Amino acid sequence: MAREARGALGLSMTRGTGILCRWGWFVAFWVGIAIPAFALLMQESTPDLIKIADEMTLKVVRLRGLEPSGPIHKGVKSREEISRYLNEHIRSNYDEDELLRSGRMLQKLALIPAGMNYREFMLLLLTEQVGGFYDPEKKTFFIAGWLPADQQKPVMVHELTHALQDQHYDLNRLMQEDRKLQNDDRLLAHMAFFEGDATAVMLDFLLEPAGRNFTQLPNLVFIMHSQFSSMEAQFEVFRQAPTFIKETLVFPYAFGAAFLQNVRASQPWTAVNKIYADLPASTEQVMHPEKYLGIPRDNPRTLEMADPSSRLGNGWKITYKNVLGEFTLSLMLRTHLAEGRTKAAAGGWGGDKVYLLEDKNGAAAVFCASVWDTPYDADEFYQAMGDWLQAQYPKSHRVDESASGYGLIQSGEYHSLKKDGSRVEFVIGLPEADSSKIRTH
Repeated sequence: MAREARGALGLSMTRGTGILCRWGWFVAFWVGIAIPAFALLMQESTPDLIKIADEMTLKVVRLRGLEPSGPIHKGVKSREEISRYLNEHIRSNYDEDELLRSGRMLQKLALIPAGMNYREFMLLLLTEQVGGFYDPEKKTFFIAGWLPADQQKPVMVHELTHALQDQHYDLNRLMQEDRKLQNDDRLLAHMAFFEGDATAVMLDFLLEPAGRNFTQLPNLVFIMHSQFSSMEAQFEVFRQAPTFIKETLVFPYAFGAAFLQNVRASQPWTAVNKIYADLPASTEQVMHPEKYLGIPRDNPRTLEMADPSSRLGNGWKITYKNVLGEFTLSLMLRTHLAEGRTKAAAGGWGGDKVYLLEDKNGAAAVFCASVWDTPYDADEFYQAMGDWLQAQYPKSHRVDESASGYGLIQSGEYHSLKKDGSRVEFVIGLPEADSSKIRTH
């Protein structure tokens, strides 16, 4: 019997509890740090690196206003040691079946190319540029022993902020709890808050000599996206990554920092501290801070969706569950539609649930139910999703047309789209031979 996969859609979203996207990933790019080739030969001694990290700890405490509740353990690792640790950490926390199903889901949604080995690609991507990181399981900050200390100071500030977060708010526990919920949208929102906090402190550290702080910067989402071309030029695997993977890796830093900008523009760090007890519950709330900060708050709705396998029979079963959220739905639509339209179409998101179903012969289909803030928002997504389906399956023909929706058939597969008030449901990739059991004639 297939084991139900949990939280694997965001392979690049998770860390600490089987998490791939290490805190501090891409930080050097966002602040424009360039490490000259000759500098890589100027290695610091371990005592010197530890001493500088201790100095950076004092700066973080002053900038962030969080006092250590105990010592922050520090160690120095070589490039090979960090790369090996990351590989082992990933392999020990994700089994082949889990990643196979998460990759199959992403392929069905056209978020990654058909045939991509999702797990191996992410391993290559996340070890392409290894560096220092804070490990919340070992409660230790590991410093990159092969890089010059001055080049590492901003990353040290970022990672040491995570160490203080962990001491005060037990990030490892929060991430463990998230992973059990089969809701990667919620997990990504939490990651964005953690990373936004650390990125904000790092930017304050960099801007302090000029008498400025990160709240005075222009929109950080735009700034960070503008670095894509530089990153692609320097990192071959990143250049080859699908848009979904690039955007998901960037989301916690870009949107997280922008969320913190919104909070800190009018409130002190103590207000940020309080949010750890009441974290943003969706990427929607992170992307649109007013939906979190406003009264009443726009909270995601929990959706119920009947198990389609009971109707399909013939060995079909749910092997994967998750929540897509506004961010992922907008990226899915963007594979075929203009970015402006996809943002508008996904902007009225209220909640969703997605299943991957597989049969005993290896066939797979995606079933998704979503609810929207208003019938107008539902209709906007319905129209955009219809155009997406037509672009994804250009040789399809319509079947079962009714006032509530229709089906499409192409190459022996059935796809459908239905709307009822503020609820929209779609099916992708069900074998046509099995579709009669769920179709409305």
